Amino acid sequence: MANIVLGFDPGGRNDRGPSGNFGWSICQMVDGHLERLKTGLARDAVDARDQVRTKLDALGKPTILAAGIDAPLFWGRRGNRRVDKVVRNALKKIQSPAHRVMAVNSLQGAVTVQGPLLGWYLRAYQAGLPLTEAHPAAMWELLQHQEGSAGTVAMVTCLIAGLTDHKRDATLAAVSAWAMEHQPPGWSDLYNRECCPVQPFDTPVSYWMPIP
Repeated sequence: MANIVLGFDPGGRNDRGPSGNFGWSICQMVDGHLERLKTGLARDAVDARDQVRTKLDALGKPTILAAGIDAPLFWGRRGNRRVDKVVRNALKKIQSPAHRVMAVNSLQGAVTVQGPLLGWYLRAYQAGLPLTEAHPAAMWELLQHQEGSAGTVAMVTCLIAGLTDHKRDATLAAVSAWAMEHQPPGWSDLYNRECCPVQPFDTPVSYWMPIP
C-alpha cells in the first residue's frame, strides 16, 4: 500500500455524541487518480491524528504523499491575505457568493488553531510532509466551472458520493493534496501569490486551487 493522500476538515467539539466534527479522509492515488479508502470523524486534532495513524498502521505504515487541511496554514503580515481576494475574485467570475471566503481573523478558533496544530502533528509523524491549505467549498465550485476539468469532476463526484458534511469536506481537502502532488492543468499554488506570508512550520506550505 503506497501513494497515500490525506484530507482533514477541522471542526469544533461535539460533546453530545460519540464522535466529533473533525473530519478526516485517507485516499490512495492510483494511476494519477484518487480512490477513497477510509473516512471518519474525530473530536480534535489529537484524536484525528491518532485515528488516522491507527488506520495507516493497519495499512502497513505507508508513506504519505501529501495532506490537505481545510484551515488557514499561513497569514498575511497585515492581517488580510492576498490569496483570499484571489479566490473571491475567481468565485465572482462564476457568479458564486464570494463572502464564503472569510477573512482569516473572522474564522472560528477550531479552524485557526486546530488546523495548524494538526499540520504540526502530521509533520512530526512524517518529517517534511507536503501540506496544502484547502477550501473545499470554493475549490469544488470552481472546479465544476473550469473548462477541461470533466475528468477531475467525475473523479471527485465518485470520491464524495454518500459522505456527510465533514467527511466530504475532508475528502475534498484530500483532492487539494492530490492536486499538489499531481499538478493538473488549471491548478496553481496560491501561496506563491502571497506577499511575505507568515507560517508556523519549518518549511513552507502550499495552497492549491483550480485557479490558473
